[in-house]
Amino acid sequence: MPTRSAQDDNEYRRNYESFEYIQALYALDHGWTGQGVLVAVADDGVVENAELSGQLSALSKDFGTVTTDGKSVARNVVGDSYSDHGTAVAGVIAGRNNGTGIQGIAPGAEIVALRVSDTNTTTGEETLGRTLSAALDYAASKGIKVVNVSLGKVDAAQPSAAWAGMVARYTAAGGLFVNSAGNDKEANAKGYLDLNDANRNGWLFAVAVEPSANGVALASYSNQCGTVAMARCVSAMGTNASMDVNGQLVLFSGTSSAAPQVSGLAALILSKWPQLNGVQAGQVILNTAHDIGELGIDPVYGAGLIDVEAALSPVSPTISNGVTQTALAGAAMVVPDAVGGEQTGASIKQMLANVTVLDAYGRDYLGSLAGLVAHPEQRAGTMARRVVAGAGAGSSTFSAKGVSASLSYTRYQAGLDPAHQRSHLTSGAFVADLGSMRILAVYSGQDAVQDEALGLAPASDVTLAYAPGANLSMAVERRLGTGRLSVKALSSDGRYGSAQGMLLGWSSRALRLKVGYLEERGSVFGTPVGVGAMRFGNGARSAFVELSRSWHAGDWSLDAYASLGGTRLKIGSDTLITSASPILTQRAGLSASYGVWGGQMRLGLALPLVAFAGSGELTYASGYDVATRSLVFDRERLDLTGHHDPVMSMGYERVGAISALRLAAAKDTATSDWRALASWRLTLR
Repeated sequence: MPTRSAQDDNEYRRNYESFEYIQALYALDHGWTGQGVLVAVADDGVVENAELSGQLSALSKDFGTVTTDGKSVARNVVGDSYSDHGTAVAGVIAGRNNGTGIQGIAPGAEIVALRVSDTNTTTGEETLGRTLSAALDYAASKGIKVVNVSLGKVDAAQPSAAWAGMVARYTAAGGLFVNSAGNDKEANAKGYLDLNDANRNGWLFAVAVEPSANGVALASYSNQCGTVAMARCVSAMGTNASMDVNGQLVLFSGTSSAAPQVSGLAALILSKWPQLNGVQAGQVILNTAHDIGELGIDPVYGAGLIDVEAALSPVSPTISNGVTQTALAGAAMVVPDAVGGEQTGASIKQMLANVTVLDAYGRDYLGSLAGLVAHPEQRAGTMARRVVAGAGAGSSTFSAKGVSASLSYTRYQAGLDPAHQRSHLTSGAFVADLGSMRILAVYSGQDAVQDEALGLAPASDVTLAYAPGANLSMAVERRLGTGRLSVKALSSDGRYGSAQGMLLGWSSRALRLKVGYLEERGSVFGTPVGVGAMRFGNGARSAFVELSRSWHAGDWSLDAYASLGGTRLKIGSDTLITSASPILTQRAGLSASYGVWGGQMRLGLALPLVAFAGSGELTYASGYDVATRSLVFDRERLDLTGHHDPVMSMGYERVGAISALRLAAAKDTATSDWRALASWRLTLR
């Protein structure tokens, strides 16, 4: 039978129920054990038993006294036979995974035993907490970020300036004071009366929960968080396996056992992110707790049950380009085919295979963003959609003296019932002939079935190459000499980004010249740029010129075109692409037609729009410097040139008085795939 994890061993299993409820295995699987973190246990002392061998820090200190026959002296013993409570607490936090016994939630952490008990050897009595204030001040002076206090006030019904003040001083030093809520079945955590603005951020109460039929429920003995402390209170498992002062395994129950689970989680957080202080670790624990009980923070369970996996996972991560930090959620990049498409995307993926992001608490995470980079692909069902569009296509025309208009549409099934059909406009045109001047308005939707090889062959219209989304145009044409001069305004419907521009053209019977300018927002060469800081800029500005010519060679009719363009990416202040040189592009095509079988046979070879010069710079965080608490950035050159992938096409068209037959096929020379489509149209009069 396969093992789910090497860390799920016998020692883990002795705390299996307690650990599983709080997702403790997540930290162990990632190698996060609290290593390098000091956790103070302010209690009745800690004995270095087998589970804590080598785990006690040299900073451990005894603040208590021993009294014999009425004479009190400093004790200077951090653990002895009286230290049963503190030893069990320390085991829950940092019991070693040493092949036997139990392990704690943070087995790599070091325990600083701060003994705050006074013992009377004559009576056998022990008093706890008299020197807690001195112990907290000591912890602050030594930079200890977490102190576990599984102790309660003697008179919790009265506010204590001493308790409020000592926690405030420790909070000011960045420390986290983890305090058990008490085992008296009360409605409030012990110490809640001492919460104030000065100590609130550093005080974290812990109530105890036990497994129940519906998950977990408040342990029968545990105090509740209470309305005053509930925003600074979490729940943890109230029973843990530990080891006593004699080295015997014991079940340790109470809010005193729940609190060290919380302290151990703080150690895991601080071990992975030493740039945080205890206050910040406490805030992470609160904000990532699993909500139980009433929705949201409630008086019984506070923020909810601590969750190791959630606490160690990024909270609202951001990515940075060295200037701006932006939310990672939803970010994506789409690389246009003209600048390399899949190949350039693969290069970017390689660069972004190891990127450091920061979360809402300034915690650094190293991971791959390669999965957020995409390139345009033929969507599944596109060909079927074209077939359906062609099958349901229809058109209407209107003409009068000097005016003509046409509309093309198709019908789709609008629901599960085939009888429910909905019409959809695919294209439209309006032409007004004013003698020497002509006015045109044209719309072409995504479902328009093109006459030119039914959309399979590359279009010779330069505007469709640079901005295929610019499907709305208004043009004015005027005769000029032996040709016609035209001015066209272009725009898009904004479905996949927007594009606006102007086109100046001159054409004669055999020669055509076009000069244009286009500005895209949210797309580059008609391809959506993506989302967030990963996006491929904010759009582009392109200028281009195209020359085309037609001529006859015997029975063949030839048509050739070529264009050159320059594009400037619009770079966002927050994008990982932080700069780009002008992108130079080219495209060309040659088609030939020959009369045969009562129609026209067409052959074509085209070079789609491709960048032949251009580069950019990708800036991303590749690491984190703990000493300066800052990201480390890499800047890499990004090649923005594409690959020449010519397209061959062939087609046959036969147009009669009332019918039209069109056949088309196209092949990208880089692949062995062919695409073909046929249409037959009958006009009823």
